[in-house]
This record gives sequence, C-alpha cells and structure tokens, in this order.
Amino acid sequence: MKLRLIPFFLIFYSVNSSANECEWWQTQVKATTVKQHTRESHSVSSHSRKAHCRATFPKVEKWHTQFSDKLISDWPIKGEAFKSWAQTEKEIILQILSEQPLVFRNFNDVKFFRGEKSKHKNNPSTTVKTLNAITLYDDFFKSSEKSRIISHEMAHLYLHHLDKEKIANFAYELGWRENPKNGALVHLPNYSLLKSDSDQSLTEDITNHLEDYLHEPKKLNKKFPTRYKMIRELVSPDFKLEKP
Repeated sequence: MKLRLIPFFLIFYSVNSSANECEWWQTQVKATTVKQHTRESHSVSSHSRKAHCRATFPKVEKWHTQFSDKLISDWPIKGEAFKSWAQTEKEIILQILSEQPLVFRNFNDVKFFRGEKSKHKNNPSTTVKTLNAITLYDDFFKSSEKSRIISHEMAHLYLHHLDKEKIANFAYELGWRENPKNGALVHLPNYSLLKSDSDQSLTEDITNHLEDYLHEPKKLNKKFPTRYKMIRELVSPDFKLEKP
C-alpha cells in the first residue's frame, strides 16, 4: 500500500486544535452532559455543556495583566535589579489576591514587578504610591507570610483612599506629633509601638495596624481596643479577608 504524505500545515492545524487553548490564568473545563435536576425553586433540563476556559481565580480575573517583566526605569531605589515573572509566581499572587479585601481587588492599574533583592536587609517587598507599583523580591517567595505581606503593601495604597481627618485622629492616638521647629512628624517614646519598625514613619505604623486588623483582629483588639475601634470606623465594611 502506497502511503500518502500529509501536508505540514494539516499536521500543525491538527496539533493546535486539540491542544489546551486556555491562557495561563485559566483552567480548562471539559465538555460534559448535565442531567436534569432541580436547583432551588426551578427545574434544570438535561443539556450538553461545551468545553470552555474558566478563570482559575475568578475574583481577580482582571489582575492577570498587572504583572510586568520590564525594568522600571524610574524606580526610586537605585541599584535594585528586576527580572521576569515565572508563571507559578503569578499564580501565587493571584491566589493571595483572591483572598484579600474587596477594596484591594477594586484598585485600578496597580503593577507588580519582580525584583531580585531589596536594598533594605530582609525586605520582601516595596510599594511606591507615585508609580502605583509593588515590587516583590526573592525573599517574598521564601516567606511563609506571603498573604500578610501582600496585605501590608496593598494597605499602603489603601491609605490614600481614607478620610484624612480620621487618619489625623488615629495618628494622634498612636503617638505621632508634629515637631514645631521643622514640621516633621515624630513618634513620642511613651506610646507603645505595634511592631519594631512602626517608628520608621506614620504610614508604616498605620499600615502595620491595618495588616494586623486583617490577620490578627482579636489579638489587636485585646492589646489595643481603642486603636481597633478607630480602625473599624476608619475602613470600609468590606475591609476583611475572604475565604478561598
């Protein structure tokens, strides 16, 4: 029997038409037949469901475009190196974002950059509000506190959406005062710090409180009930972690 050669373009078409055509951030759902059943108060007839692609993390479907592999030329911390994202790293971030507060997921145009090592020792991440950018370093992916880190960085951006008068009152409660000589904010030593780095700046101090409000609310309320109450009045009702 004489064999007939198959044109190359037919082979190419055949291979691609049977391959998984979903994007990296999607999951392929196989075709299936749905049997007749009753759902709540109505009946569902038997029907066929075609194969299709579904967002793996539907709550953050729009965020799959927010990862940048480009060097950020105007990054203010000179000497830091950047690299391309791995797909698995992107998936880790999307999963974490899907569990973050709704107010975070509603942010627009936040870009994630992949840094190698921070200029600051043991620093897993950096946020620059003027660039609407968050950089995650190698140390982030080694950490067991990835969700807290993302909450912390997103909280830095969230601060700019909050009521300025309430922020000022909260800053006073935390022990921050304006130096009359130069106008700089200083933290009074007789006020308890939430964390060791809380005295770096007012924004860092408030962001630390927002992070703990999300991840350790009972502990924060027990230790600093007044601060906890003020945060509850400061943030929106949907400022809470969501179950996967």
